[in-house]
Order: sequence, then C-alpha cells, then structure tokens
Amino acid sequence: MNMRPSYLSLPLLLFALCAGCEEQVNTRYGKRGMGGGNSVNGTSVLAGLFESAGHRVKSWRYLSPMLNDANVIVWAPDAFEPPTDEVWNWLLLWLEEPYTQRTLIYIGRDYDAGPEYWRAMRPKAPTAQQGEYRQRQLDAEGSLNNQRGVKLNRDKAGDLLTFQRDTRQQVKSLTGPWAAEVDASKTQIVRETRIEPDPDATLLLGDEKGKPLVSEWQEQPSDYNSQPTGRLVVVENGSFLLNLPLVNKEHRKLAGKLVAHIGPPPQDVVFLESGADGPSIHDADPKVEPPTGFALFGVWPIGAVLMQLAVLGIVFALMKWPVFGVPRKLQRVSLTDFGKHVSALGRLLAATNDRAYAYERLREYFKTEK
Repeated sequence: MNMRPSYLSLPLLLFALCAGCEEQVNTRYGKRGMGGGNSVNGTSVLAGLFESAGHRVKSWRYLSPMLNDANVIVWAPDAFEPPTDEVWNWLLLWLEEPYTQRTLIYIGRDYDAGPEYWRAMRPKAPTAQQGEYRQRQLDAEGSLNNQRGVKLNRDKAGDLLTFQRDTRQQVKSLTGPWAAEVDASKTQIVRETRIEPDPDATLLLGDEKGKPLVSEWQEQPSDYNSQPTGRLVVVENGSFLLNLPLVNKEHRKLAGKLVAHIGPPPQDVVFLESGADGPSIHDADPKVEPPTGFALFGVWPIGAVLMQLAVLGIVFALMKWPVFGVPRKLQRVSLTDFGKHVSALGRLLAATNDRAYAYERLREYFKTEK
C-alpha cells in the first residue's frame, strides 16, 4: 500500500494544529472537509490513507440513493447515543444488498481529541502560559462531559451492538490479528463507552483482556441466500483514527490495516458526515449547491478570509469617502499672484546669508523702477 502522500500531509496537519496558542482549536467532529479538514477530530487524514491506497473518496451527508454506488461507507457520527432504529435499519438494508459485498465502517463517538491536544501542548508552552493551557484543557474536558451526558438514553443499535458506559481507561496492550507489528506501548488508545458486538462477530483488534476494540460481523450464507452479505466493521472509538491521533506512527499502522481490510482498490469510499441528530433519510438525492452570498461567511476557511476583506473594505470606505466635521472651502492656488513672486525672491535673498548684498539688490530694483 502506497501511503506516501498521506505521510507528506502530516507535517502540514501538525503545522495547522500546533502553530501556537490559538483562541480556539478546531474540534469539529467526524468531517473531512468544510471545516473538518484541519480539525483535531477530523477524518481528512484517514480519508487520505484511503486515497493513497488507490480508492475513490468522497463525502456525503444524507442517506439517499447516491450511496447505492458506494462500496464502502465510513461513518464517524458526532453523536454519543447509538444510531436510531430508522437510521440503523437503513444502513443494514444498504449493507445486505445482494451481490454487492459492501462494507460499513462504524466509528463510535466516545472520544474527543480536544483535551488531548491541550494536554500534549502544555509541556511545550512557555512557563507563563502553563496555567492557561491547563485551564483550556479543563474547559475542553468539561465541554466533552457535558456533551456526553451522565447516561445513555439508548444502549442498542438494532440487535448487533450494545453500548455500555464504563470508566475511562488507556489500553496497555493489544490482541487480535491487527495487533501484529504494532507497538502497543507507544499507542494512546483509550476507551470509556464500550461497544459489545454480536457474539458471532470476529475480533480484529482487542485490548489486554481480549475485549473488542475493532470487530467485524457478516451474516453467513443460508439455504435462502447462498451469497454472503456485506461486512459491518465496528471501531469502538476514534482514538487512533482521527486527525490528531494519526500523528502517532503506531496509530497509522492500525489505520493502514483498516484500509487494507476493505479489499483491493479501486473502490468507492464515502465518508458519511452527520451531527448529533444523525443523517437524514431521503428518497431522492438532495441538491447540493455551493454556498453564495452571506452563506459563504459561514464556510471555513473562506468565511474567515471574506470577513477580513470585508473589514478592510469598510476601513477603506471610511477613510476615502466621508467628510468629517464642518465642510470648508480650500484656498485655491493662483498662478498670477505677484505676492508669491516677492515671497520667493525674499527666500532666495535670505538663502545668501549676506545682508549687504540683499540691500544692494533692493536699491538697484528701486532705482530701476524710478
């Protein structure tokens, strides 16, 4: 698998993420573009790994007929609750379409790179800013806890996945086929909300106790259907797949195993992007039109550039056109004003610094005039 382009993108990502203490760090979750490309919680680096492997990658926000052309859906929802039955059933029907061999990669939400960013940057900050970085870390952790809530309102996604809250733990060692050639001591995989897959699921990556971090479920052929259905790959959370975690070399190895697992290229891979309410379902593909007018101000980073240009335009307008104070008429310069000639001659005589010479010239002038 050729991953060179994605490795080249990592320094640019680091520059965007770690360019100093900004007022806000972009933490938009589960997006690869339109504001999520340089987010610590984005999926642009993971998408780059798929592209480097030769797959065709795009993003989509809806459950609609456009997904029928996709071979793989990668979904990292920005929702701590399990998917609703309506959304989950739609995805399972898409997955089980006969003779398609599709793959659905579901990445659980219970991880946020925002606190990890401030925790990692704090030792590198100047001594005077250590307290500020710690406070920002605490603020990010508090915001994450508020979003997560105390308990889950739902704990199941259909009959295949069961969600269970637990205490936050860092994985110390790895088991399963994907653990080969990965140095677990250098990983920073954490888990808090556990996702228990169907008992018939296959373990791909587990923790030190063999509990699944990544698993795969596939309905086996039966007397009624001789063809195997699509595969559901469940990743417990994005602590080794999102933008900031993928700075870690061992995490990139695991991400490479995920990319290789979907099969040989080229395949059509769609990153399904959704918010807290999940993707909306449509019988026809919604028309996606580029934002225009004032809507562009809400698109990152175009909006930030337009805002600065707008401010500069306002400053220029205020400087160039308005008249401040009471209007007054400026004195015009007359080319026939003899007094200006006299003043100029006086300045020339004064420049000689010779009083006698100046008087002599004046006496000659008045003699001539008589």
